[in-house]
Parts: sequence; structure tokens; C-alpha cells
Amino acid sequence: MNIPKFLKISLLVIVFLAVAGYIVYAFVGMKSTNPDEICQDVSYIFEEEGPDVIVDSLAVTNMLLEANIYPQGKKMSSIDLKQIQETVSENPFVISVDCYGNNNGMEVGTSRLCVKIKQMVPLLLVFDNRNEPYYVDELGNIIQTDSMYAKNLLVANGEINRNYVISELVPLAVFIKNDEFWNSQIEQVYVEYDKKKNRVVTLIPRVGEQKIFMGPLDKFDKKLVRLKKFYERGLSVVGWNKYSVLNLEYENQVVGIVKGKEKKMDLPEDDEDLSDENPSENDENKTADQKKDESKKEESKKKNEAKTDEPKKKDEVKSDEPKKKDEVKSDESKKKEEVKSEEPKKKEEVKKEEPKKKEESKKK
Repeated sequence: MNIPKFLKISLLVIVFLAVAGYIVYAFVGMKSTNPDEICQDVSYIFEEEGPDVIVDSLAVTNMLLEANIYPQGKKMSSIDLKQIQETVSENPFVISVDCYGNNNGMEVGTSRLCVKIKQMVPLLLVFDNRNEPYYVDELGNIIQTDSMYAKNLLVANGEINRNYVISELVPLAVFIKNDEFWNSQIEQVYVEYDKKKNRVVTLIPRVGEQKIFMGPLDKFDKKLVRLKKFYERGLSVVGWNKYSVLNLEYENQVVGIVKGKEKKMDLPEDDEDLSDENPSENDENKTADQKKDESKKEESKKKNEAKTDEPKKKDEVKSDEPKKKDEVKSDESKKKEEVKSEEPKKKEEVKKEEPKKKEESKKK
């Protein structure tokens, strides 16, 4: 039976790699399991990294010191790896722990204990409608704890239950976390009921007193994209502190409430539309309540315009009256002057005609 040449080469490569891997594994294994070696160092390996990670090297070290099982300076044979794993796993955020020795790069007679930790990274700190705190990760896993570990974690509170958190708030929190701009801007999500007993959401920024009213969380991503465009363009014109509330409830609109006056106003937009959708399609998708609100707004605008036009018209009439009086006076004076100028002319003509009449009478 003739075996093709390329198959022979492939088999030889596979055998070589397997033997080499076994030799390396056996060599490392021998070096890492010497019972007489002293633990010179403890190395922590975290699978998850980032600013939202709760369990760090300092936290694990303190846990081992408090349990009086910190391994540094002890013989590798005297270290209870299982006890270390169980102690670290008591932290509610720790998912799994793996401990092993390794003396690579260490001095002769010394070794290193490696502690590999997999943990839950919280996405959201929630205070529900009973004011009970718990953490939620991106997968919707919930950790109930009385200890507050969060540093700059997004906080949600108000009329909240767990189903609403997982179905509505987790997608919103993931969107905020993955957007550098919003992650630096938003620190709190507040949930309440409106008059129709529907949940509506208000976002609280980290800086300033301005609030962002989202309304229901449908199409929250498009609402925030629209507001981000407005932040980048519109607020540079009207000023950051002009509005106390920015309302994103209505499609293709950013509506502001002016500080002090509490009067709703359509915020100025740039040349480009702040929405990513087709306005005609949005008109079809608007609810009856939204259309009623828009019609009321248009009516109030017309009334306001009419009110502002009335004093203008009165002022124009008032300003025209003295002008007309002046014109009448000027016309009368002109007529009087003309009469005065014509009187001497008429007298001279009469004087000229008198001798002519006398001569004619003599002739007769």
C-alpha cells in the first residue's frame, strides 16, 4: 500500500508536535510540583479586565490574609490549594478559581503560586421598588449583596422589578457602556410611572442639573443617537445650561424645557436632520396621542403668533396716526400759503383792469 508523500509529512509533523508538547508539559509539571520548594511569590491571573472589575489583587490578598492562609514563605507541600480556592470563591462576584504552582524564572528552590480567577463583571447597580440593591451583568445574571463595591457604575432606581431590569434596562446599559460619549455622561437611570401607568425613563448626567427624559424605552438607541448629534451641534449654539430638561419622547424631535420658565420649546437643529429615519414613515408610526399633542402645539403656536402680532399692528396704527396728522397740517398750511400768494396777484389784475374799463366807458 503506497501512502502519499504529503500524508507522511503531515503525520510526522503531528507526532513531532505531540512529543514536544508532552516534553514541555512534563518539564513544567516536574518543576511546579516540587514539594520542597518555598513559595516566593503569589501571582493573580484575572480573565476579565477593565474599570468595572470588582475583584482585584488587593481584594484577594486581603481575603487570604484574613483567613490566615496567605501562602508566601510556606513550603509548596504545606499549601492547601483547595482551601485557597474555597476562600476566594466566597466573594459573590467570583465564578471560579484555579490554583497551581510554577517555578519558571524563579531562583533554585523557590516557586510561585498562581491563582487564576474568573469573575462576574457588573453592568448595573439596581435599587428596586423595595430599595433592595443588587448587581446585574450583561447576561442578566443577578448578584444580591449588601456590600457596595461599585465605583463609577451606572445606577438604576425607581419603579423597577427584575423582569424589567433584564428585558429593558440591561440593553440600555449595554448601549451606554459601549458608547464612549454616553458612558462618560450618564450616571443614573430613574424609572417611574406616567399618568397611563406606563414606565418612563429619565437619564441623569454626571455633571450639571440637566435631565434627559426618554419616555418609554422603545427605540432608545435612535433617541440617544439623535440627542448626541444635538449635543455636538445644537447646544454649541444655544448653550448647555439653557434647558433643564431635554425630552426625547417624540420621534425626530428634541424638545427642551427652559430653565425658570418651564416652557416647552423645539430646540434649534443644524442643517442636517437629527433623525436617521424617514419623516413620512415616522408620521405613519405616530400614535394618536402624539398626533394630538402635535396639533395642540401647532394651535398654541398660532395663538402665540396671533398674540404677538396684535401689539405690533396696534403699534403700527399708533405710529401712522401722527404721520397722517402731520400730513394734513402740512397740506392745510400749503393751501393757506397758496391763497395768500394768489391774493396780491388778483389785486394787481383788478387794478390793471380798472383804467381799461374807465376808458371804455368814456368812449361810449
